[in-house]
Amino acid sequence: MSKILIPIDGSECSMKALLKAKELGEFYKSDLTVVTVIDSGRYVGIDFKQDLINAGIEAGQALLETAVESLKDYPYPVKTTYRMGDIANEIIAMAEENKFDLIVIGSRGLGVFTRALLGGVSHKVVTHANTSVYVVK
Repeated sequence: MSKILIPIDGSECSMKALLKAKELGEFYKSDLTVVTVIDSGRYVGIDFKQDLINAGIEAGQALLETAVESLKDYPYPVKTTYRMGDIANEIIAMAEENKFDLIVIGSRGLGVFTRALLGGVSHKVVTHANTSVYVVK
């Protein structure tokens, strides 16, 4: 398992997923890539859409900096990035485009509609990704 993708949104579950990915990565000597996705689709029809997207990018960059800090003692390569679009679709696409071996994702995120037992994003990723998915509670 040489490449692990960790989508984060700042929720408790996603930060637990980050720590679990670190643990797995150390065991398998894997490269880690941490991604946060700015859901630009939620702002359709809003006059100040670009302002909201810019705020999302800034928050995403701050979140990625926090992730890097959490991984500062990780002995193998760590990359961070952000993407824009539908969150689950972007995670799935990134995993497939970059041939990740595993996606480590939190079971529930920060979204308003992710209060079910398994969050909407994680459920969609588990259901539709061709990559193996490890869900962290």
